[in-house]
Amino acid sequence: MKEITPKSVKDVSEMLESLHLKKYQRHEHFHILKFQDHYHEMALKAHLKSEGYFEMTFARNHNTKIEVDQKVVKEATSSLFFLSPGQTIKIEAQDLAEDSLGFMVLFSVDFLNFSSSEFAVIQQFPYFNIHLSPSYELSPEQDLLFASYLERLNEEFKKLDNNNLEIVRSLLTICLFEAKRLLDLNQVKRTITSRAEEVTYQFENLLKNTAHKKQKLGYYSSQLHISDVYLSECVKKTTGKPAKKLITAYMLFEAKDLLRSSDTTIENIALQMGFSDTPNFISFFKKNAGLTPNQFRKS
Repeated sequence: MKEITPKSVKDVSEMLESLHLKKYQRHEHFHILKFQDHYHEMALKAHLKSEGYFEMTFARNHNTKIEVDQKVVKEATSSLFFLSPGQTIKIEAQDLAEDSLGFMVLFSVDFLNFSSSEFAVIQQFPYFNIHLSPSYELSPEQDLLFASYLERLNEEFKKLDNNNLEIVRSLLTICLFEAKRLLDLNQVKRTITSRAEEVTYQFENLLKNTAHKKQKLGYYSSQLHISDVYLSECVKKTTGKPAKKLITAYMLFEAKDLLRSSDTTIENIALQMGFSDTPNFISFFKKNAGLTPNQFRKS
C-alpha cells in the first residue's frame, strides 16, 4: 500500500490553518492551544510535515495515536512530546476523557530571544532531534509543574498585547529550560521501547554536539562504545535510514545554518565543517541540497 505524502506546513499560521484554528491566531511566530477548548472544532486527524516551526505538547490521560516519521510514539499517562522542523507527524485523536488535559505549543525560532537559528535550538535542547523524537514520561509532581506553567501561558496568550508579550515569551523559555534541566538530571523518563531506539537517540545527540561532524562512522561508534555494524543496524531499524544518512543530514543542516546566519566566506565554512578543501564542500552541498552554497545563500 502506497504511503500517503504528508502535507507540508511551513509555519505556525499554516499549522493552525491545517487544524481549522486559524481564526485564533494572535502572533505570527507563536501559538498555544488547550485541546479541551477546541476539541469540537479542530481537526482530529492530521498528517503533516513541519518545515519552519517547533512543537511542544503536554498530554495527560489522552487517547491519541501519534506517529513521527512513520514511527509510533508511545504515550504515558502524563507526557511531554517534542517535534522539530523537517519531521513528519501523523495524529489521530480519540474521545477526550473527563480528567484529560492537553496543550500544544507552536513556535518558530524568531519568537525566541536567546537563540538565532533552528540549528542552534536543536543543538541546545536534547529533546529536539530531526530523526528520533521520543516523548517523555512525567511524574505526578512534574505533571503539575508543567500543567501550571502551560495553564498560565495559555491565559496570558489569550490576552496577548504589547504589555504581556514578554511574559508569554518568558513562560515558554521557562518550559523549554525546565524540560532540559529535568532531562540533564535524568529525572524524566524517555518513552523509548528498545535498545535500538536508545542507541539511535544517543547517536543523534552525539551528532548534534560534535563540532566537526565530517567523521567516519567508526568515530561515532567508538564514542558510543559499540561496533560500526551494531550502530548501523540500530539506526536502520529505528529510522529506516543508514547511519551515514543521519550524519549527512546534520552536516547539511549545520551548513545551511552557517550560510544563513553568517557573512563568513564559503572557504571558512568549508574548513569549519571539516572539509579539506572548498571544492569538496561545494560538491557535497550541491549533491544534497540541489544548489551550490552561493546559490543557497542568495535564495
